[in-house]
Amino acid sequence: MIDHLREHTGLYLLILFWVGVTVAPGPWIYAVLPLSVFLMRQKEAWPDMIMGFLIILILSDMNPGLVPMRKVKTAKYGYIVALSIVFLIDTARFYPISNIFKIFLPFFIYSFFPLLFSGSPVIGFEKTVSYALLYLIVPNYILMNYRQQGWAFFRNFLFFIIIVLWFSRIMTYFTPYWWTFIEGRFRGLFGNPNGLGIFSFLTFILAYTINYMNKQLFSQREKIIVFGSIFYFLIACGSRTSLVASLMFLGFARFFSLSPFFGFLAFLAFIALLEVAQNNVVFIVRSLGVEEYFRVETLADGSGRYFAWQFAWERITNDGFFLFGGGFGNDEYIMRQHYPYLRSMGHHGGVHNSYLTMWFNTGIIGILLFFRSFILMFIKANKQAPIAFALMFSVIFSVLYESWLTGSLNPFTIMLLIVMTMMSEEEIIGHQHAPEEEEEEHEDQAGVHRLPPAMGVRT
Repeated sequence: MIDHLREHTGLYLLILFWVGVTVAPGPWIYAVLPLSVFLMRQKEAWPDMIMGFLIILILSDMNPGLVPMRKVKTAKYGYIVALSIVFLIDTARFYPISNIFKIFLPFFIYSFFPLLFSGSPVIGFEKTVSYALLYLIVPNYILMNYRQQGWAFFRNFLFFIIIVLWFSRIMTYFTPYWWTFIEGRFRGLFGNPNGLGIFSFLTFILAYTINYMNKQLFSQREKIIVFGSIFYFLIACGSRTSLVASLMFLGFARFFSLSPFFGFLAFLAFIALLEVAQNNVVFIVRSLGVEEYFRVETLADGSGRYFAWQFAWERITNDGFFLFGGGFGNDEYIMRQHYPYLRSMGHHGGVHNSYLTMWFNTGIIGILLFFRSFILMFIKANKQAPIAFALMFSVIFSVLYESWLTGSLNPFTIMLLIVMTMMSEEEIIGHQHAPEEEEEEHEDQAGVHRLPPAMGVRT
């Protein structure tokens, strides 16, 4: 990790500069972010470009009470536009192009059609374009970095995430309590504890996938630091859904690694146990003595989610959004119109369900198109990585309680896309057990020098 800090010192200084420019008076951050991308491109700092994008998405999700940082919520659009421009200018360098965008292309083409029924078509168009760009840009930048640095890129990327998480924890000693905590739950750099929980869950499946594909990449001590840190933040944030999703992935990964048959048996058993647990959840939690951590008083109504789901379903079926939806952003537009009523019923926030949110936006046709591509990708990946189905089912469970899968410029979808890229690209998943000489050949073909052992695969 010391080597990582030494190699990426410039990136960390640049991030501090971004924060300073953001809190300073004026709109300078809107120009600084895209200019930074072009500067990194000039210096061939491809890893810094994708790590910088992630931290900007994290900062855009910060506590809205930090008023100066609100500028990042809109300035981030300049960052992805700059990444897109670089991709267009250097398209030849990205060949062969990632397959992920092609897999989801039918969904992206269709998703423009529901904008005809949108109450806010301009915003809906922007969200649709940004969502499509994310699926085009992120996988190709990941492939570019892998071709240049091999597994060392994923190693450094994971170290970067762990350092960011611990920085948010250290912040608590120098900042007001409300910056990083809410009602006793740690949220760090995220807007709420559940956001930190989702990010920790996705970091866990990323770390597990990296270690699964290349077991020699981290030393035993580094594995303890990485996975220990992830579970610390999973517990600290108090996100029930993310904790269950992480344990679900861990358990399913074991069964699917044995065989798909055992994996699907475990999945069916989980569904049966989940049904029993839902009917007796309060009794189970109190019997285990963890009612305070699991906030037993909010279990019955899902912290207001069940009411939000019922309300969203009524709007979908009664307002004509069942078949085609109303375009991206339609869920926010409709829920915002009914905020006074929702608040009077004790609900604050949106739909909190990716399926209903996507139904709001693209209708049942959009849902079928999206999850057709989503499932097909993991079916293909399962041929070489049996944990693919475990990953898929745990994500399907996670998005049941949050709408992060339907958002483009949040710090969560990008994490899933990185894992999906690893799972779906043959040049990555096909070399998960490749001997060292194959890696040397792979790097020679990419036209780069072999990295020193400290930065590459440990042998």
